[in-house]
Amino acid sequence: MFNIKTFEDRFNSRKKFHHVKMFGLKFRIANNERGHKRSKRLMYFTDRGLVFNLIPNRYLCLITK
Repeated sequence: MFNIKTFEDRFNSRKKFHHVKMFGLKFRIANNERGHKRSKRLMYFTDRGLVFNLIPNRYLCLITK
């Protein structure tokens, strides 16, 4: 019913990806470190998906493509 698998990028150890299965839905979340915030908005869309800008030195991206 609920499953999370975590993977690291083999070229950059600061990037992590979480594959989530929940109630038959599958999605992927990127969890990346960064030096500074690119935007002050809490949520915004990019060409990759929806970005949650909640943590100062990390961001979560719900990958929709």
